Amino acid sequence: MGKVKKGLALVLANALYQTQPVLLSCNKDGLDMKAKLEQLDFDVLHYANTTRVATLEAIAEFIKLADLYSVLLVYYAGHGVQIDGKNYIVPIDCIYKPIKDVFISSSLVDVSTITNYMSMHEEKTNILIMDACRNSLSFLRSFGSTGLAEMTAGNGMIIAFATSPNTSALGSESPDGNGCYTKRLLEHIDHPNMKVEDMFKLVRKDVIKDTAGQQVPWENTSLNGNFYFCTMAQDEINEVIYQSIRNYHCAEMLINLSKRFGYTVSDVMRIYERQKSEKVGGIRIVDEKEFESYILKQILDLGFEFINYRWVYRKTPVLMGDFQHDYTKAL
Repeated sequence: MGKVKKGLALVLANALYQTQPVLLSCNKDGLDMKAKLEQLDFDVLHYANTTRVATLEAIAEFIKLADLYSVLLVYYAGHGVQIDGKNYIVPIDCIYKPIKDVFISSSLVDVSTITNYMSMHEEKTNILIMDACRNSLSFLRSFGSTGLAEMTAGNGMIIAFATSPNTSALGSESPDGNGCYTKRLLEHIDHPNMKVEDMFKLVRKDVIKDTAGQQVPWENTSLNGNFYFCTMAQDEINEVIYQSIRNYHCAEMLINLSKRFGYTVSDVMRIYERQKSEKVGGIRIVDEKEFESYILKQILDLGFEFINYRWVYRKTPVLMGDFQHDYTKAL
């Protein structure tokens, strides 16, 4: 019998629009999200650059399989639009028509085709992520609206938007970069033992910082229980830290692990050194002060600096944490 998966995910990413501005980063956003969700043990249906018909077929395939899973996730990156308070996915073959009802029925996909199913299955954990609040659509003026409309999450559902209702989100100018929101989502989604609501708070904090407050991610939740994208025992976390630094012994790896696990950089190094000492041939430093001095030397050798009472790496502040002696004298 095969391993039971964490859940089912539908990843839709539209970049190569035929009559609307292309969104260079969305292809990469979709591919990276697919890879990340597969790492987190989801079965993933991935579709890129879909027409209206193909989008509806993708959603139908997702719903057909959804009954087999207790966790459902839909991620969309691409153009989105609100009309009369309802949100729509914009397929790549969207062609604007001045008659509103004709335009909606022939060129857009109502997000409710997804949320209606989720709302009827409150016993599941339902997650909808929309990185679709762009402001470059040629027909936006016809509807006098920007971004997407506020949506209320049904029972058992959480809805996450890249930015607040009626505002626009930032993408990347390069096909090799992620959009601002998805970039931070990819960084935090595998944070171990963190509730999904708290994970989205970290994403919001970073996006606000990245955009100087221009973009504020938003969620609406009615989840009935706690959900974690990643759960790990402490021994597993310690081993991941050890193997990661063993393979890439550099400051950047320590910083990445610090962000992923929510530890200070110095604690990441402590875990690595203690794990290394327990391997065959390892040497354990028993004296705590001697161990702290050794950790400090490793930190300095990797290029971290203590400047104006702040730890930095290449002029960027880092969350170093305290050492158990007056390390300023060693500098």
